[in-house]
This record gives sequence, structure tokens and C-alpha cells, in this order.
Amino acid sequence: MELDLFKSFLAVAEARSFSRAARAIHSTQPTLSRQIARLEAELGAKLFERYGRHVECTVAGRLLQPLAQAIITRTEDAISLMREQAGAGPSAVRFGAVPSVIARILTPVLVTFQGAYPNVNVDITEADDVQLEEGVVRGELDFAVVTLWGSIRASTQYLLTEEILLVMPRTHRLAKLKAIPFGALAGESILLPRASLNISNVYSDALRRAGQEIKFSYRANYPELTKALVRRGFGLAPMPSMLCSPEDLEDLKALPFEEPLYRDLHLIYPRDRPLTTAARALMAHIRASVSRRGRSSHI
Repeated sequence: MELDLFKSFLAVAEARSFSRAARAIHSTQPTLSRQIARLEAELGAKLFERYGRHVECTVAGRLLQPLAQAIITRTEDAISLMREQAGAGPSAVRFGAVPSVIARILTPVLVTFQGAYPNVNVDITEADDVQLEEGVVRGELDFAVVTLWGSIRASTQYLLTEEILLVMPRTHRLAKLKAIPFGALAGESILLPRASLNISNVYSDALRRAGQEIKFSYRANYPELTKALVRRGFGLAPMPSMLCSPEDLEDLKALPFEEPLYRDLHLIYPRDRPLTTAARALMAHIRASVSRRGRSSHI
């Protein structure tokens, strides 16, 4: 069965129109119709219900979608790997992390990697942890750096442990303490990132386990906006220590919790497909660089 048949099927399924799909893949509607008819004949199943110019996947079509995508992804991975091993074509790595990890940890690592491997193209994706894991599983990313939470569908390698601090105005009643007991947070508004950032789950789970019913009043991914809200008295914000250096805080203060709170960063990569040589090289470079800087201990 030809790979182009699956690509045509996915184009129609996404566009829900033969004409739009044909334009998207630079084909013609009659050609696309013949390809879908051929695929339906080979599979012995009807893949689309037609409603004039509009189409929808049948039950069989919906079942085929993830399988077709996996077939295409695996085939393209195999071709890339073989070409890389043969020395044909440029090497490329697709990896991702949340923006703060890219900015605070990975940027200098990428600079030294590009110096050591000038022929490797590095494609960086900024996204939340949940989206990054999905990208690795679906084959859209070679690997990612994420905060682990719950069960995960990828293989993992430990990267570093980082302490979580509580950011507050210097004039706040808790700012005079050396460390913050969870019990002191009763009645306080806590500013958290979105739940798709796993560090948000680390915060809220620790507070719930401590028996605190905390008012979560804000969710966003942008640390500087969160700090601005803290300055305005909207609440207190747990943050990883990488975002709490003195030059980052200005008129704010960051204190540890009395019962220290940490998050672990891991490299995640596919369980069921091989990594390219370039991807393995970048993963090894990240681990070695982080270890040399002492980030494998608490920051």
C-alpha cells in the first residue's frame, strides 16, 4: 500500500473537504478522489461520509487516522535515520522545553552544541509540558525537557532537581520569616501557572498534602506577569529558583518552604523508535553541560 494514499487520506480528514485537501497538498480533486476510492477498496472499509462538498470521517476513518499518522511518521523517521547513517543530507534535531527552561538553562548549552556540531540543524519548540510530551509521543519532537508529573508515555533520563521558592512583596507579613510553613498560607491567594505546566501540579499537590485549602486565583505561563501581579498584591507565587535570582526580583522576596519543595526536570524521548545520531548527541551534550554547571544538585 502506497504511503501517498495515507497522506491523501489524512489531508481530507483534516480539511473535511476534497477540494480544500487537494489545494493543501498541491493535487487535484479528481486525483484525490481516486486515491481515497483506491484506499477504501484496499481496506474494505468506507472512510468518509459525504455531505455535498463537506465530508466527515466514518468510524473506520476515525480509527485509521492515528494509525495512518503513525505509519507516515515511522516511515519518515526510518528514511531520515538511514540517510543520516549514510551521510546523505543535513542532520536535524527537533526538541522542546518550556520557555523559561530554554532561556535559563538551555540557551548557553545550545550555543556550545552548535559550535561543536555546526552541521546539525536544531529546531526548538517552546510549549507546555503536556504538549511537549504529546509531541514526543506523536513523533513531532525527537526529545524534550519537562517537569515530570504522574505517569508518562515516554522514556526518561534525569537532568536536574530544582528548589521551589515562594515569591512575595518585601512588605508582606511572611517576608520576615526565614522559611514558609505551609500552614501560614491559609487564606492567601496563590498565583499558579496553567495546569498544562506540570510544575503547577507539583505546587498544588504539595499544598493539598499539607492539608491546606488554598485559593488559586490566577493561572498563566509568564513569570514576569506573575511577578507584576505579586507586586500589585494579587497573591503569592511559587516559582522555581532559576527565576528568583536577586536581579529578577527587584522589590520582591523569595523564601524557601519550611518543608523544602522541589521539582525534577527530565529528558523525555520515544520508547518505540530510535533516536538519530544528532538527537543522541544533543541529549548527551545537555546532560554533560548541566552536570558540569552543578545543576544535578539542588539549585
